[in-house]
Amino acid sequence: MLRRDRHEPVPTADPEAALDALENRDIDLVVMETALPQHDGYRLGQQIRQLKPHVPLIVVSNRGDEEHVVRSLLAFADDYMIKPISPRNLLARVHSLLRRSGMEQANRSSDGTVVVGEISLSLHQMQVTVGHVKVPLTPREISLLSAMMMNPDRVLSRTQLIRLAWGDDFEGCLKTVDVCLQRLRKKIQPHLSGDGYIHAVRGFGYKIQRPARLSAPAQVGRPLTAANSA
Repeated sequence: MLRRDRHEPVPTADPEAALDALENRDIDLVVMETALPQHDGYRLGQQIRQLKPHVPLIVVSNRGDEEHVVRSLLAFADDYMIKPISPRNLLARVHSLLRRSGMEQANRSSDGTVVVGEISLSLHQMQVTVGHVKVPLTPREISLLSAMMMNPDRVLSRTQLIRLAWGDDFEGCLKTVDVCLQRLRKKIQPHLSGDGYIHAVRGFGYKIQRPARLSAPAQVGRPLTAANSA
């Protein structure tokens, strides 16, 4: 089905092969099963997310208990489908995630600048501009804002934000994310022409949302590739 839709599947038989493919091939999307015989599928999902923080990941699994689904979505998955599944439904979700991922890549210019609405972040100069005003931020605030801007419209848990922004060696508590985001809002909001972009999603985490009135630039891409460890 994926081949007929002009994708290039890279099937893998075990976690080691999947991680090797992600390290050595140009992979745009991962489809995986968490109920793996003799393997910890949840741990594999975490490893994939650590190795490739921005690659879309869909879980297609026999495990449908709510706790496992929620834990997977919070920890590493962008989408979760419970078997048996409709192939057309899977293909639609693949398209949706690749479209979102393409928009994120299109938001990143060749000079290392990431743009979400009126907020512009230069990754080379580590400078944030809101509208036409340069906003001084601390290194920790810039790292957190960068993690969110690289994943626009995606809800990220506090744990994910800590890992993406400050790394696995960060020794602070989850509350640090809340405090840092409060400071970010106070510094950025006065320079926006509309509502704030940073939103709390109760029970899940935070997201930075692109304003509806500002359309994302179109992507001109190469053939898409998917890795499948299901």
